[in-house]
Amino acid sequence: MVELAEALDAEHAEAEYELRLVARLAELFAPAETALLIADDAGRLTVAAASSEQARDLAGREARAGEGPAASCYPAGPAVLNQAILTRSTPWPHYAAAARAAGFGTVSALPMRRRDQAVGVIVVLGTFDYRLPAAESRLAQVLAKAAAFAISRQREHLDAKRTARQLQGALDSRVVIEQAKGAVAARLGTTPEAAFELLRGYARQASRPLAEVAGEAVRGELPAHRLLAPRDAGRGRAAAR
Repeated sequence: MVELAEALDAEHAEAEYELRLVARLAELFAPAETALLIADDAGRLTVAAASSEQARDLAGREARAGEGPAASCYPAGPAVLNQAILTRSTPWPHYAAAARAAGFGTVSALPMRRRDQAVGVIVVLGTFDYRLPAAESRLAQVLAKAAAFAISRQREHLDAKRTARQLQGALDSRVVIEQAKGAVAARLGTTPEAAFELLRGYARQASRPLAEVAGEAVRGELPAHRLLAPRDAGRGRAAAR
């Protein structure tokens, strides 16, 4: 618990955190195999990490088909504990066949949720005589909740930083555009509103961002008289018609 909490505090990438989580779960559940399925931005389960290729392949098949223990408890179903994988009398016939072919006989699926937010599912795959002990099951569910909290908080933190950068970028662009309006208006002896229309017309004709054109105008890299060219060209075409 402490190690995983510190990994989050150190702001490791989510993928690294998920690999570390699976490594610790694999130690806890050995000799069973573990797979971690995490919801993407669209809410679809994807394979984040697994303790073996067999577990990864089976989890990938489940994620693509939407059939299996993880799909049953995601996003709001109950946990699946020590479910025997049978080819008959099972709600997941295709999954069961693939799991048995891979040598698995039992499965547990522990949902990862933070309040009402579904983050993913931890899947534990064992041999035919494997049973997840009650004490380890309780510990695993605690880890699942802790991991769900960590991952969701990290995503919220990244979303907040992304939004802040976007807002700052929009503010910076607005400041530059206002500066350019004043500079062009002074150079051409026109109003700031007319200067803005010239800047916008030039940017459209050149298929360039308005803020980029405005920056060049402020720095003197774009002569003010060049901004008149699109307007004059438009008037010439209108006269010809």
